[in-house]
Amino acid sequence: MKKSFILLICCMITLGSINAQHPTRHFISLSRGSAYSNTVRVQPSLPVVCLGGISDNIGLGYQLHHNHFTFGVGVEYDNTIMANMSTEDITTVGFLHYNTIEKGMTELLHNMSFNFPVMLGGEFGKFYFKAGVAPSLSVYGNGAVIGPALNDNSEVWDYEDIHQYRYNRDFQLYARFELGGSFGEFTSFDELVQPKARFYLGAYVDYGVFEEGPKKSIGSYAHYVPYAISDEAFHDVTIPLNVGLRFTCLFNVSK
Repeated sequence: MKKSFILLICCMITLGSINAQHPTRHFISLSRGSAYSNTVRVQPSLPVVCLGGISDNIGLGYQLHHNHFTFGVGVEYDNTIMANMSTEDITTVGFLHYNTIEKGMTELLHNMSFNFPVMLGGEFGKFYFKAGVAPSLSVYGNGAVIGPALNDNSEVWDYEDIHQYRYNRDFQLYARFELGGSFGEFTSFDELVQPKARFYLGAYVDYGVFEEGPKKSIGSYAHYVPYAISDEAFHDVTIPLNVGLRFTCLFNVSK
């Protein structure tokens, strides 16, 4: 027992000495990302295709680096615009009447949100990876059905004919993975003299943990709602998915 205890103490001292040789570095991070944004439809009940769109975001945060290990937290402002389109005529039931959604009916969705990523990862030479979660809180959203577009009988409605509604995604939790590398001249994190800034470019994927569905529309029961080009009688479930590139600049604030 004494020998085992002494051996354990020696191992702890050795590990502590090794870690002491690797200084902890602190950084302020500034990022800019752009992604293809779409939704994954779970058991769709409607003939609707997700055309997708684009998601742009800018972020500010903090990142720690110690012996290849990285930890980061931050906040991002995200602006997303995407579209859906019906591939067949859809008949919906309203209050005392039927409503037909024509083939090619197209809706645009616009959402602004704040994301709060918490990421763990590793950095080896010029290459890095990160994995974590990014809670997302929607602060503004709207949508509009612009008419039967993008088919043989394309028609964009006049402004007074466009159906508009409030769209609010509320809360979403993204599972995030990022993989990339630094560019420019590389300086080891163990060097005494550190560069003021490091630059990175990586590919990332955001996948929604929570399912999303139609929200109640403004106006009569038969008006259109997000994700479905339908009324409240339909409840198609979707999962958001973003795939894109992110540029990150790390500013060294270590003493």
